[in-house]
Amino acid sequence: MTEAVVILHVVFASAWFGHKLLTPRDVRVSVRTIESGSLLIERMQRARSLGMLAGLGTLGTGIWLIYLTTGLFDAPVTIYVALGVVVLMFVVGATIARTAWNEIRDAIEANDVPGAAGGVSAFNRALNLESLLWILALTMMFV
Repeated sequence: MTEAVVILHVVFASAWFGHKLLTPRDVRVSVRTIESGSLLIERMQRARSLGMLAGLGTLGTGIWLIYLTTGLFDAPVTIYVALGVVVLMFVVGATIARTAWNEIRDAIEANDVPGAAGGVSAFNRALNLESLLWILALTMMFV
């Protein structure tokens, strides 16, 4: 049972991290024209759904693994740090990244190409922060 949960955990975590690897470039390139920007909105809706599902799956299987292996109160401190970092990733995504994306989306919908392009840096910084937090959480699993 534990092995199956580990596999699920790795699959969810890989999807959560991996779905954002090409997103910064896609956003940077797609905001250059309104036509490609409107298609970007559709792709980002799918990416957001995948990210939320994968993130919740990672969190859920991680908690399940704690329960299966050490128990909630006997887990190493590094596991609690990783859990906190994962929660922080959700906060960054729900606040910083979502706010930045909403500005880009609103500019695209208003046919404001310069406005959409102007929001890309903040959005990409938020994704970079999430990626750094993800690496920290992953590192805590092996410390």
